[in-house]
Amino acid sequence: MSQNKQKYNSFHNPQLPLVRQQGFVLILVLVLLATLTLIGVSSMNSSNMELKATANARQHHVAFNAVQSLIEYTVSGQTAVTVDFQTVPTTVQTVPYTMTGASSLTASVTYAGCAASVGSSQEEGKGFSSNFFNVTATGANAAGTSTSTQVQGVRFPAAACN
Repeated sequence: MSQNKQKYNSFHNPQLPLVRQQGFVLILVLVLLATLTLIGVSSMNSSNMELKATANARQHHVAFNAVQSLIEYTVSGQTAVTVDFQTVPTTVQTVPYTMTGASSLTASVTYAGCAASVGSSQEEGKGFSSNFFNVTATGANAAGTSTSTQVQGVRFPAAACN
């Protein structure tokens, strides 16, 4: 029996009081685990929202760049359907256009007016005239989830205003 008592005394110091924890560590660990779980779920929701916003912005940029390309194509004069910027059109001129990754691309050119320049100081009122046009382009991304509409003014020299 003295051997058991000696074994017990080696694990328990009689000078220190015996503290009964009664599950405090378990409750603390459960509270910390719940807190960390809430932080993890919140982070996942936040990153998911950021991912959706980034994808939406990307689709908007695709539509915007496609419409910008259409405007440049229309203004450059390299169009398959040649836009007449010299005479005053009575109807709206349309330019069809196709591009990979985009859909519903159309441009319309409308006459906006004419203005005469002031001319040189020696020949007042004899300056060049200019026709003004508005190029309105619309388009969407391939899925049709994001659209863009842009308008650009174009000025071309003319012989005279009508």
